[in-house]
Amino acid sequence: MGRVLPEYLSNWTTNKVKSEGVNVMPNAVVKSVCLTDNRLVIKLKDGRKVETDHIVTAVGLEPNVELAKSAGLEVDSDFGGFWVNAELQARSNIWVAGDAACFYDIKLGRRRVEHHDHAVVSGRLAGENMTGAVNPYWHQSMFWSDLGPDVGYEAIGLVDSSLPTVGVFAKATSKDTPRSATEQSGTCIRSESETEMEASEIKISPSSPSTPQAPQQGEDYGKGVIFYLRDKVVVGIVLWNIFNRMPIARKIIKDGEEHADLNEVAKLFNIHED
Repeated sequence: MGRVLPEYLSNWTTNKVKSEGVNVMPNAVVKSVCLTDNRLVIKLKDGRKVETDHIVTAVGLEPNVELAKSAGLEVDSDFGGFWVNAELQARSNIWVAGDAACFYDIKLGRRRVEHHDHAVVSGRLAGENMTGAVNPYWHQSMFWSDLGPDVGYEAIGLVDSSLPTVGVFAKATSKDTPRSATEQSGTCIRSESETEMEASEIKISPSSPSTPQAPQQGEDYGKGVIFYLRDKVVVGIVLWNIFNRMPIARKIIKDGEEHADLNEVAKLFNIHED
């Protein structure tokens, strides 16, 4: 989570996961893996060994761009994938969608996204443009993750921990957990954003600008909103133990406005409700 969450929240989350009984081994580099007596033995670069029954790797992917070599298509050197324009077009009569496409986001610049939501929506748009439409890709895809029964988040836009962030937090209740959210929805998925309506209007109460308070050491981050900024404009949002409010987050990013007080913006997500 260090690549996504600000450092203070990544550290807090690590401790929270440890309290669930997970053995977290940070800064561990795998040197080799071998099978011994039906057990997997992982040898780490620092000499430690870990024995286990199963290994699950979740480290992203490298898109297959072999077609580009034979077809003379352009590959993006920074993000990988087929270089396409805002309409997902690589060249005349060739479109690319999903995580293989390095596309131009008309709001956030050039990107390549590896989310299910993005694959669904970009695939639909590419199909429409193949049949004659000339529509740019503007959808902000979301992704979500649960880090145990009591901590979960939904994210949208550029959520990069190297960006400046402002976090606004509130005390959580028993309802503010992924366990509660899934029980209420009756499904393991809380926000199918590709089928959600966009928030039609957002009203932010005028107020004097205030300085967001930096989180204090040892603070309990029960629920809240983390805003990711670029040139003082919100380009990414993480909803921390707040579920099914993605249309509001999408509208804030789409509007691309500079906000004097992000504490007021956070109130749109009703984070202070009991």
